[in-house]
Amino acid sequence: MRYIKIAAAIILGAAVINIVNICCAAETAEDTKRFYEKVVRMQPNNGNAHFDLANAYLSEKRYEEALVHYEKAGKLGLAALRMSSFYFNISICYAGLGRMEDAVASLEKCVRIDPNNQSAKNLLEVYKTKSP
Repeated sequence: MRYIKIAAAIILGAAVINIVNICCAAETAEDTKRFYEKVVRMQPNNGNAHFDLANAYLSEKRYEEALVHYEKAGKLGLAALRMSSFYFNISICYAGLGRMEDAVASLEKCVRIDPNNQSAKNLLEVYKTKSP
């Protein structure tokens, strides 16, 4: 039994080293996106990995793909510190898709989580003027 635990630790360590090597080699946004796609394939139930991949898609203005991964991240769970960013970023996707009511609702959640987020408050005012 001890050998199985040691072997599992070695395999896990090798996987972590591989991920770090890939991350360090990322020089472009495309490299970063490919890195997060690999992480999601390796850990499909990791909400934080889906969140990071969604951020990569958002940076490319690929709003629909970003939303798919934000939704998965929300269902799988995220670190509490990321929740404000989660709703902020989702609002940007909704706005990019012309879904202003959804964008406003997401920013309102963001501000409830982080009442000191001035960027979210400012963007919320902008979105409210564009919402029907």
